[in-house]
Amino acid sequence: MGHGAEMNGCGKCLKYLMFIFNFLALVGGIVVMAVGIWTCVDHAYMEQLLGTNLYMSAAYILISTGIVVILVSFFGCLGAIKEIKCMLLTYFIVMFGIFVTMLVGGILGYAFHSNVKLSMRTRMYSSLSEYGTTRGTTDAWDFTQSTLECCGVEGKEGYKVWVKENRLFNSDARVPPSCCRKIADGTPMLCERSPNEQTAYLVGCLDNGVEAVTTQSAIVGGVGIGVAFVMLLGMIFSMALFKMIK
Repeated sequence: MGHGAEMNGCGKCLKYLMFIFNFLALVGGIVVMAVGIWTCVDHAYMEQLLGTNLYMSAAYILISTGIVVILVSFFGCLGAIKEIKCMLLTYFIVMFGIFVTMLVGGILGYAFHSNVKLSMRTRMYSSLSEYGTTRGTTDAWDFTQSTLECCGVEGKEGYKVWVKENRLFNSDARVPPSCCRKIADGTPMLCERSPNEQTAYLVGCLDNGVEAVTTQSAIVGGVGIGVAFVMLLGMIFSMALFKMIK
């Protein structure tokens, strides 16, 4: 009798632990989805200048797994409270799949983190000539330059690269309009013809861009790996509970 009561107490404890970890996974799923959406909305413009789609792939992985985690955590909570064995087993299998995916998403975020500067620098230089002819590249450059308050690729006089690499900037204009500061009384055309510190951003975008992207990918990686380990604990508890339910 004593052993049964102890088992019952242990089972109850497991049930509550399972419930708590599923609630944490549910919150984690919401966070993961939010981070993924934030990356897509706020940093999609960078994709064109990164020379790789690894960055956005990690964000899409997070959004989709976030949605699945929210649904599965709910079933895990239900399975734990109602003590339904098949629900716990299904939960374990699905959670294992998501755990692997989250780990891959997190590792992708960190892997991207390490080679970002080289690929971004190469892509930035090669895309300069596409400005004004390719819509996606033009929008990406304009958004990057105005958002990060920079111009061109690298160095204190990064803006000079436009004249060297793009034929649109050899006559009237020296830089794109997105290099110009928002000045109430200054005419943008004046800034485009003769950019200076008062009217334009002169510093190249590479360092600012790399910093923005690496910070973001570290967040994506950290969140992915963090939630993956919360899931691992949820899986352990679900199996222990599965074995206890007669």
